[in-house]
Amino acid sequence: MTGGGVSWSAPSWVGVSDGKYSELIQRKAVAVTRRDKRRGGQYTVKQAIEAINEAFHRCNGSDPYDGSKLDPTLLGTYNNDDAKAEGAEYKRRFSLLPTIDHVTAEPVPDFEIVSWQTNDAKGDMPPEEFISYCRRVVQVADRQGSNRR
Repeated sequence: MTGGGVSWSAPSWVGVSDGKYSELIQRKAVAVTRRDKRRGGQYTVKQAIEAINEAFHRCNGSDPYDGSKLDPTLLGTYNNDDAKAEGAEYKRRFSLLPTIDHVTAEPVPDFEIVSWQTNDAKGDMPPEEFISYCRRVVQVADRQGSNRR
């Protein structure tokens, strides 16, 4: 953190200025804290900012579940109105958007950075449950081959 608590240092893989990064994590922290308070969360926006910053710095720019290289140029570009108008095709373009995900489903400030695709698939599953689920999906797909439908 620099500038008297106002600016946070962006990890190099994100590729934005410290000022833009600080705005990004502040905005995301407010949103996730508000959402988690509705679910019984007891933490502050400041705690969320610190946890999100730590998650970004732990991340090496790759999704920790599937190894995909995250696309930080997508940060801050998603538009709900465009998504509604264009549907699934629009959303697919954001599959590698770095997103802030709870490590577990609990409303606590414990985050990791994953692709939107992983975040969407993982839902509220903790890591072990998600990985176990993915293994079952692969086992069934291997048995069925290309004859799924």
